Amino acid sequence: AQGPDYVRPDLADVTAPEYTAARPATTDTSAVADSTGLVQPRWWTAFGDTTLNRLVEQALLYNNDLEQAVARVLEARALHGGSEAARWPTVGIGASAARNKIGMSLPSGDFSFYNTRYTGLATFNWEIDLWGRLSRAEQAAYAELLGTEQNRRIVAQTLIADVVRTWLEIRELEAQLALTERTIANFEDNLVVVRNRYLRGLVSALDLRLARQNLAAALAKRPFDQRNVNATRRRLEILLGRYPAGTITSSAPGYDSAALPDPLPPVPAGLPSTLLERRPDLIAAEMQLAAATARIGQAKAALFPRISLTADGGTRASDIADLFISTASIWSLVANLTMPLINRGELTAQVKAAQARTAQAVSKYRGTVLHAFGEVEGALDAEYYLRAQEVELRLSVEEARRSLVLAEERYRRGLDNLLLTLDSQRRLFNSESSLLQTQRASRTARVNLILALGGPWDLSAAPSPLAPETTTAEEINDE
Repeated sequence: AQGPDYVRPDLADVTAPEYTAARPATTDTSAVADSTGLVQPRWWTAFGDTTLNRLVEQALLYNNDLEQAVARVLEARALHGGSEAARWPTVGIGASAARNKIGMSLPSGDFSFYNTRYTGLATFNWEIDLWGRLSRAEQAAYAELLGTEQNRRIVAQTLIADVVRTWLEIRELEAQLALTERTIANFEDNLVVVRNRYLRGLVSALDLRLARQNLAAALAKRPFDQRNVNATRRRLEILLGRYPAGTITSSAPGYDSAALPDPLPPVPAGLPSTLLERRPDLIAAEMQLAAATARIGQAKAALFPRISLTADGGTRASDIADLFISTASIWSLVANLTMPLINRGELTAQVKAAQARTAQAVSKYRGTVLHAFGEVEGALDAEYYLRAQEVELRLSVEEARRSLVLAEERYRRGLDNLLLTLDSQRRLFNSESSLLQTQRASRTARVNLILALGGPWDLSAAPSPLAPETTTAEEINDE
């Protein structure tokens, strides 16, 4: 076969044996393959949310983007089957009937002769793939089929992550709405207290106005929260392939509207970078490079003579009843050789174009690998710092609650004005709201990490189907 065989590019300058992002100080790597971590294929079940599990299953069944990706895989399979069949002989059968009239002018007069001919033939054609043009085409089609299958996995993994992230967002927004409702109730109680003190002449009209303004601001936030909840529910329903009616909700028995799913197991130290070899986008990029490499050989083989055999055999007779007698048999055997001469410049340009496309695929593959490492490092950093932020925000919420109790007590005793109480209420609301946002962001970071790794961490991750050898764009062009 003409052209270079595929070898994996050298990635030493864009990879590392382990990730360097911030993580808890530990050397225990047992959790990498331990059942206490997210090692099961259905990693989203670790959130302990039965509704989420059902939503993911529905999305995998009915999502329109995933259905398109499956159809593209079927298309690639058919194309690969066609390229494989092109390497084998083709056999066909045919029949024809012809009637001719021949007119002649002679001194004795004009004459017409009629000729009827019936033919039945079986044909045989086979291109001898002496230079590997067809085999390289089949290799390229097979690599493209594998890449298309990996693209389907990309769509499926991204879909699962989108469903989980959107569901976490719904849970957080519903918790924010519940927080707003509790805040409204507190401000209403606060307004009752201030109004009674105002009627008794203990406080000025300023306190009454401030209490009313505080309540009005909280009431104005309620429709904002409701709009966000409904919009996110509709977005999730579209992912599920259903009409966006906005009816999905976690406000059901068994849910704590003020809490998100429990924290997940910590990320173990010592995650090997080889986990990235199962990422479908990396495999797809490598398959594109393998296909482009095979196309070089296909283009080079077009410069060489093309040899094919053509044969046909059958019977021919002037009467259809005579087609099946041995004396009516006919056959032919032809060996064809074609050699490009005048258009070699065009074919040579095709070879150079194929080499350039392969060089592009090398750069794309290296860039995809580098981007993948960046995603993992960023997700590790995000989870580490978000968890640290969540710890401090819990302390902030606890202190804000204690401060509000003290401020309300001092206000009832007339030791402080209402401004201090209102400020304490706002601080508590902001701290609780920030805690909910950080909790959701922390759990979303875990989803992003699993997506960046191409799945849950597991030392038994399957390697790429191609051997880890090395090549460069220059070596490809030298071929």
